[in-house]
Amino acid sequence: MSTSYFILSKSPNKEICNNDDNGVVLLQNKINYILPRNLLTCYSEKGLFESGLIEWCKQFCRKDKTFLDIGAHTGSYALSLAPYCKSVYAFEPQKMTYYALCGGVALSNINNIECLNIGLGSDEQVGSMTLNIVSNDGGGSSIHNNTDVLAREEIQIDMLDNWNISNISFIKLDVEDNEQYVLEGAKQTIIKSEYPPILFECNDRAKHQGLFDVIQELTYSVITINGLQNMYLACRD
Repeated sequence: MSTSYFILSKSPNKEICNNDDNGVVLLQNKINYILPRNLLTCYSEKGLFESGLIEWCKQFCRKDKTFLDIGAHTGSYALSLAPYCKSVYAFEPQKMTYYALCGGVALSNINNIECLNIGLGSDEQVGSMTLNIVSNDGGGSSIHNNTDVLAREEIQIDMLDNWNISNISFIKLDVEDNEQYVLEGAKQTIIKSEYPPILFECNDRAKHQGLFDVIQELTYSVITINGLQNMYLACRD
């Protein structure tokens, strides 16, 4: 079953039964992204962040395989790449960002994305942890960042290996300095899926040498992506 939706908006300052200023928006036959309002100008002028990189990632998707979007934010990768995959698992721990992700999936009438309101990590991290929110757009939130914090939120962390996901063709990993620990908790899943390519973020390679050690342990090579200083592709020859 697949249900399409429209948006009904009402004034929060009037009685619910008052229909004087109702707004109705019908979105048809398009992928609809719910994006942070504070970045409206940037999105309207330049389109999706990392749009060129997302387009490049299509080559790693397969119609008969699964894509993992770990640190999905509001779904730029998940929504864009879902038509090229059998299924997508989108992991996003921050509550309001997760709700925006789910809204985009519903409004786009895409039924092969499973949205999961959890963070991923290592065995030692499993359970409840504090997420430090550092921006109004949901970007940069981290369990490791303790400076310039706007708010804090308790989230649940689990290991990918506990989810019994297989048949993976591609993994995108952007979890604000927790990439090493996600991979430590995902080794069996990666091996079971025969080492799919992994697109990952790292803003300071010297600081996060442990991440590259885990990738090397998994027998991946690391490729620097042209034009990008903080995005890498782990792949096998």
